[in-house]
Amino acid sequence: MYIFLSTLFFFAISFFASAQEDVRIEFGKKNLLIDENLVITVVITGSDKSTVSTFPEIQGFTKADRKITHAKGQTHNITQYYTPTKEGTFRIVSFELTVNGKAYESELTTIVVTSPKEDDEEDGTEAISLENIKENAFLAMNVDKGSVYVGEGFRVTLAFYIAETNTMQMGFADDLNAQVDAIAKKIKSPDCLEERINITNIVEEHRTINGKRFLAYKFFEALYFPLNGQPVKIPSVELRMDQSKKNGGEKESISFTNKPYTVKVLTLPDHPLKDKVVAGNFSLVEQIETRKINTGKSFNYSFKIVGQGNFSTINVSSPVNDSFFDFYPPEVREVHNNDLTVREKEFRYRVVPKDSGQQALDKYFYWVYFNTKSKTYDTLKSKLKIKILGKAIADKESDTSEDIFAGIDKLDTSVIQTNYQEVVKNISNLLIICMIMGCIYLFTWKRRAK
Repeated sequence: MYIFLSTLFFFAISFFASAQEDVRIEFGKKNLLIDENLVITVVITGSDKSTVSTFPEIQGFTKADRKITHAKGQTHNITQYYTPTKEGTFRIVSFELTVNGKAYESELTTIVVTSPKEDDEEDGTEAISLENIKENAFLAMNVDKGSVYVGEGFRVTLAFYIAETNTMQMGFADDLNAQVDAIAKKIKSPDCLEERINITNIVEEHRTINGKRFLAYKFFEALYFPLNGQPVKIPSVELRMDQSKKNGGEKESISFTNKPYTVKVLTLPDHPLKDKVVAGNFSLVEQIETRKINTGKSFNYSFKIVGQGNFSTINVSSPVNDSFFDFYPPEVREVHNNDLTVREKEFRYRVVPKDSGQQALDKYFYWVYFNTKSKTYDTLKSKLKIKILGKAIADKESDTSEDIFAGIDKLDTSVIQTNYQEVVKNISNLLIICMIMGCIYLFTWKRRAK
């Protein structure tokens, strides 16, 4: 009886543990500063094993730490860090990793490494008007652009400055969040789209202003995108702080205000797509699964837009099917860092070639925008060519097509298809439950008989 029950239990456990192992190789940020690490992570789901082969050497980087972390359930993250050795653009070709005895390939990717801007130095020198200074402290608004085009973004930040030599203790009031929400409502113009940047931790930064040392505390930041040619007027706002003398004493409220600001908005030059294009500074990063393929075999192509602009309005539509290719609607993915200084939007297509020959992809994949640096309309377009081998196929539903999605739009959805695998699984589950209940009944009956 015990042998039978043990065998049955083992069979049940094996049956229900049918979830397949899922492995993904993921890259972290693609745009790095020279002092930031490149991160490559292997995500293993559905397995209690986390054996991964040695990560590859990458030109322009040196290997740093390798860490293993465990998430909820059977999920493991194996992370390899790489330190940049120089600035530049690095194309990382597809590499293979062996994970739990199986081989997996990464995607092609491009990493851009740059030096930090001088404005980002921790101990910078700023030129700010000190007209509203009070108790050796003041509220300052910074707008990064004095004029923009319609649709081009500008950044607004608010920070509280206090002299390092100040003899009064000052702190943010308990209702700071409510004050920030009220300030945001006052600043936002009905003629602009807004993207708020969430500041969860107010960091102390050292600043030198007109030769005097200050501590700066940034508490508000947002991006605004003008919808028309009307000037954007940013009004003066008020911030209430708590202050008390350093030797103690009761707290009292003190208010600070900033100077108002106006951003000039320029209309875009005449163009057939004037009311549809996005204004900004962008570049193209494209990746292709292969450059040599047979007809009827699908491949993946990635059209990735990187830069600064209103990414929520960026859209690249699918090319029109023709006698050479069939295109499927893209998978869209957007990535950005916390302060939205680095952003990218990827359109990942699945393409099925239908005729042999060499084809350039620039007539299929392109995107028109207004370049705010050159102040002209510009086009990002593919620079890749693909060589197609094999016999021409009439259409993707042809018997010669080996694509797994061939003829999917011709399937008769009115006919109910029987999933026999699911039926067998349900019957097996029912039999296992009946067998377990029968064993329990026999075991109980035998004990009563004794």
